[in-house]
Amino acid sequence: MFARLAIPAARAVAARPAVSFMAVRSFTAPSAPVMNDILKELYIKELKNYKPSQKDLVVDTSSIKDFKAPVAPLAPAFDAAAELSAWETANVEIAEAATEAVLEEEEEEEVEEEEEDSHAH
Repeated sequence: MFARLAIPAARAVAARPAVSFMAVRSFTAPSAPVMNDILKELYIKELKNYKPSQKDLVVDTSSIKDFKAPVAPLAPAFDAAAELSAWETANVEIAEAATEAVLEEEEEEEVEEEEEDSHAH
């Protein structure tokens, strides 16, 4: 079936005439006249002709205030010697020390709880 289709396609390729010239695309100028932007040209012309007057160059200083740098903040008052002496003389609260007896009691309670759980199941 494929051989039958291949033969007509090959004949069509062979039947085409060879192109003896190179196809070239050339660009031509547009046939319609280019419309110039009248407003743009007028605006540019007026900008070029503008001469500022002396009145425009004078700055109104009535609304301008003199710059004054802000006052630098003061360093916080801190007396390190007084704080250190207060810390050294402060009463120290010591947490209850864990002794061997207390640790043994806790281990015994845990073992008893595990035994109760295992008997309950």
